[in-house]
Amino acid sequence: MQTPEQIKVESKTWKTIYPPYIDSTLTTAQGRRLGKTNCVPYPQLMEISQCLSSLGLRHVIDQHAGFPRDIFKQGRIKVRLYAEDKKPYNPQVQCKHTLLQSIAKLIKSIPNRKVEVPPYINQMEIEKQNKPAQKKQTSNKKKHKNG
Repeated sequence: MQTPEQIKVESKTWKTIYPPYIDSTLTTAQGRRLGKTNCVPYPQLMEISQCLSSLGLRHVIDQHAGFPRDIFKQGRIKVRLYAEDKKPYNPQVQCKHTLLQSIAKLIKSIPNRKVEVPPYINQMEIEKQNKPAQKKQTSNKKKHKNG
């Protein structure tokens, strides 16, 4: 049995997956890696972990790691895709892109999936509603043509 420190050192070469990679509510600029039709709204770490287990892939959950593009989005999963001889553990998953597609497809197939909106999203919506609308500044000065 490996200690958490040994697993952490070993997992440095593994692929990293953040939930925003497959979040259909985000744009590609915000971190989504797949097309919206292939993604799911608000994926959770535990859902991704269940999918990785069903694919037979070894993984480690790091709940406190922040997503680099948005520090409010916490959590990531490190996945071991390849063995020491560079062959994939699961022949259906050849690369990270197909892994993300497989995870999103499996999450969509979860019966009675509850879509939980993260608390930071609710707080941002409240702040948007309470913020007064800014008026567009217009200039009353007339433009003069020179010459």
